[in-house]
Order: sequence, then C-alpha cells, then structure tokens
Amino acid sequence: MRRVEIDSSAGFCFGVEKAIDIAEQNLAQGAVVFGLGDMVHNDKEIDRLVTKGLKTIEVSDFANISNGKVILRAHGEPPETFKLAKENNVEIIDATCPIVQKLQQKIKTAYENMDPEIEQIVIFGKKGHAETIGLMGQTEGTAILVTDPDWLNEVDKNKSIILFSQTTMDPERFQEVEDNLRELTQILELTYLKSECTICNQMKRRKPDLMYFALKHDIIFFVSGKQSSNGAMLYKYCRRHNKSTYWISSASEIEDDWLNGEGSIGISGATSTPQWQLEEVQEYIRKVIKS
Repeated sequence: MRRVEIDSSAGFCFGVEKAIDIAEQNLAQGAVVFGLGDMVHNDKEIDRLVTKGLKTIEVSDFANISNGKVILRAHGEPPETFKLAKENNVEIIDATCPIVQKLQQKIKTAYENMDPEIEQIVIFGKKGHAETIGLMGQTEGTAILVTDPDWLNEVDKNKSIILFSQTTMDPERFQEVEDNLRELTQILELTYLKSECTICNQMKRRKPDLMYFALKHDIIFFVSGKQSSNGAMLYKYCRRHNKSTYWISSASEIEDDWLNGEGSIGISGATSTPQWQLEEVQEYIRKVIKS
C-alpha cells in the first residue's frame, strides 16, 4: 500500500481555528449569527458554515441588522467598523486573532507617538486584504502600503520609516523590503529605519516545514481555495521543491492518472485549509490507489 501522508504543519492557523470555533459555538446555541466578510478564504469551509446557519454580510449591512450577532473574522477590522457597529446598536463578537490584535495596538501606539513631520509608518501587506485594511485603520489610513519589495515610490524619501508587516506575509519578501528601505535610508543619511518583523511565527515556520515535506514525497497535492493568496504563495513554493505538485481545492479535482505509478503521496495546504478537507483528499486517494 502506497503511503499517503497529511502534512502535520498544514491546516488552520491558530487565529482562524479560534474564529471558526467561536462561530460554531454561537451557531450551536441557535443564535442568529452574521459573519463580517468571509470567515476564511476557503469556499468549501464557507459552504459548511452556511449550512450551519452563518450569514455573510458586509459593513454596509450593519444598519439593517436586528436581533443578531456579528462575528469579526481572524483578520481583524479597522476602528471605523467598531464605531459603526456601536452607532447601529449591533452586537459584536470579536474573533480577531490575538496576534493581529497585538499588531494593531503596536501600529496604533507608533502612530500616536510619531512625529508626522519627519516620520512615516510603512506596512508591508496585500492591497485590499482584510487584515491590511484593519492595520491601515490604526493610522487613520495615513500609513504607506508596500505590496512588493521593489515598489517603494510612495515612501517619502525625506522622512524616517517605521516598518511593520501584515502577519501572513512571506518572511523572505519582508526581508527584501527591509533591505531595500535600509539601503534607501543609508543613502539619504538624514533618515532612519525602525523595523519590526511582525509576521506570525507559524508563517515563519511554514515554508521550511513545507520544503521538508515536499522533498520527502514523490507527489504532492496542495489543497486550498484558489482565492487564497497564502495558498497561492505556498503552492508555488512547494512546487519549486517538488515539480510533481498539484494545486486542488477539493478531491473532486483529482485526475486518476495523476496517481499512476509508485511512490509516496503527500497532502498539504494553506493556513485557510481545514483539517477535514485534507482528510477528505487523503480518503479519496486511498480509495483510488486501492481499486
């Protein structure tokens, strides 16, 4: 029997798992529960929560909610969301990841204590991502968002830099951003760089763990929602170390001829991939190779 192994480092990160648990607990009590935005970037998991009664809304829907609870996902929200909820008498259940909450407070403190005439906050993150929106909100939208290490045009070259990162970014890319900004401040001499790598430790460990897992198997099935930027990044990294890597969002996408031959099979996924989905893929593969 060929070995079919699930990557022990794959699956929900702590923050997402906590948010899903909170949603399920409230739904199990029969409460009317609304999720502000997608709870996780995984269509299959969203579908599962919908069958349990979760209703997804946007901030613009606050004024129309009555007799219900609104759960904030792990990514967090800007201060404006809490303000609007209070104005519309909406009950908030804050499931923001504790690591994200801590980062929000760090950025808020830095913003309140900096001198805007000579300093600026720069955040390395994904444009439009829920967490980044929440982080930018701590600076009243004045922080400079850098989405690529080489795209530094919006950074004010006459001001010193206080650098943070969205918690789920690629650590290697953050290092590139930091190096480029440090070089910029050294050239100018009049400015300085204060940098803190605020990427979650689970993300920092994810790539080394995934590399080891990819190298020890002949075939890898990487499971994640196709809209997950974390999934896309980790899939590409996995394929760099194992060319026989397939990106799927469910077992139904597996083509049987991918399983022909010998060798071990590994199953991994993004931080937005639930354990049940990894196990579903494993069960399907075992049935195919056994038949």
